[in-house]
Amino acid sequence: MSHGNYTVFSETLLQRHSEIFRPYLESVGLSQDVVDRADSEVPLSSYVQLLETTAEHVDPCLGLRMGLGQLSPPTSGSYLGAFGHAARSARDVRAMLNFISRYLVVHAHANELTWYLRGGRVEVHYQLTDPSITRRRQDAEFAMAGLYATLCKVTNNKFAPLRVDFAHPQPADISLHQQAFQCPLRFGQSINVMIWPGAMLEEPLVTADERLFQALQPFLEEQRKKRMADTELTSRISQTIAGNLRAGHVGLDAIAKQLGFSARTLQRRLQEQDLEFNTLVEEIRIAKALEYMENSTRSINDIALGLGYTEASSFTRAFRRWTGLSPREFRQHIR
Repeated sequence: MSHGNYTVFSETLLQRHSEIFRPYLESVGLSQDVVDRADSEVPLSSYVQLLETTAEHVDPCLGLRMGLGQLSPPTSGSYLGAFGHAARSARDVRAMLNFISRYLVVHAHANELTWYLRGGRVEVHYQLTDPSITRRRQDAEFAMAGLYATLCKVTNNKFAPLRVDFAHPQPADISLHQQAFQCPLRFGQSINVMIWPGAMLEEPLVTADERLFQALQPFLEEQRKKRMADTELTSRISQTIAGNLRAGHVGLDAIAKQLGFSARTLQRRLQEQDLEFNTLVEEIRIAKALEYMENSTRSINDIALGLGYTEASSFTRAFRRWTGLSPREFRQHIR
């Protein structure tokens, strides 16, 4: 996929669970290196697909269990490399959240965490910003459970979440979710959100280490600048294409104009990242089609219009080329 420029470092996460993931690496186009070397840089789409594929065969709550630390013995280290060590070394929860918001891109392209203080409550938002990745349950549950477990550990379980929202549809069995978070849960929301008491922001971390935090920050800042340059441009292009599908304004000239580039400049910038414009449009169109087909009751005609097709028959032909099934056959299959 052209989205291979979005990457995530395997760090020790995949190594720690290598026996679980190893049987499914080949099916998502990954080599054995990603579970043997902590410095392996994995295409983000392949990493997310690996989580989903493994969960289908092993445990539908795989991401949740990984985040909660239920799949491996307790450890004092971090499975997120230098980024994880620095986050746990911050002075207090506010500094930790600010750090994660700024430096998460160092660990993973197109992963975004933001936080807000509203009405005396802390809202922590998490999302993948790559519109071509639509099957996101395992990534979201791993990220949210990992953040929950970390915040509990670094504050000595002094605080509990008030509510947790997930963007994906509600799974058939949420007993583990209820047992883990012990607060109201909502699914099918616009974004993944975890809400905590506002007083938590000023809580000092029991793992604070100012010297380690200061030592790691220059390295992470350098890495952030390198990765942000690619991430920001590709994310802007992808989001602009996705937003213009219904109107059908997804030609190179139209997208370049919206982004403030000439068509030639946009083409050159894409080539620098080994991206091809038409392939990018096709990938986003496929991803949105699958998302609409799997997670909505919209009619096939409405989905076709939403993707920029003037006739449902044109969409049907394209969908059969992508999946080997007609839209109706695909819906019958997933149901």
